[in-house]
Amino acid sequence: MVWGAGASVFAAAALVGGGTFILVWQVTRPWLLSIVAIVAGIAITLTFKSVIILVVGRVNYAAFYRKRPWIGNLCGVALECWHLGLTTYYVITRAVKLIVAAAIYIGRIDAPFLAEGVGLIGPVDLDAFPTIYRKDLLSADAHRHPFIERLGVIYLLKIKHGTKFATTAGSIWRL
Repeated sequence: MVWGAGASVFAAAALVGGGTFILVWQVTRPWLLSIVAIVAGIAITLTFKSVIILVVGRVNYAAFYRKRPWIGNLCGVALECWHLGLTTYYVITRAVKLIVAAAIYIGRIDAPFLAEGVGLIGPVDLDAFPTIYRKDLLSADAHRHPFIERLGVIYLLKIKHGTKFATTAGSIWRL
């Protein structure tokens, strides 16, 4: 009990002390302030977007019914513009990362440019999107076993047709 409390106090003191040191030290202060500014800007923007969507959703929608369709359409256009800007930023950022990786590997003949692990520079992965895409594909395919899909179809048909589905008379041929 004493060691757990002591370790918690030490961890909290190290966290607060380390954070204060990084904030006060002249070498790391500009980097930390720029990171804090970026995080604060993203947090404020996402909070503003969430609050606007929540308020407009409560005023405009009743269950799945739109009380004022023009407000819903206007919000849809605004969200599409928001996502268009984010997509453009992401595409430009990814293109710059790929150009940097190509510039780094321009003179290497021992590894092809599109080989596995080419974009790794130490612990930093310049383009993690292919790995994320592969993980998403594997997680989606792992949950689509044919037996599970057939069993789901059988259950849904039983719910849809009730007592008319899978009767003894219809299944007697299997015996």
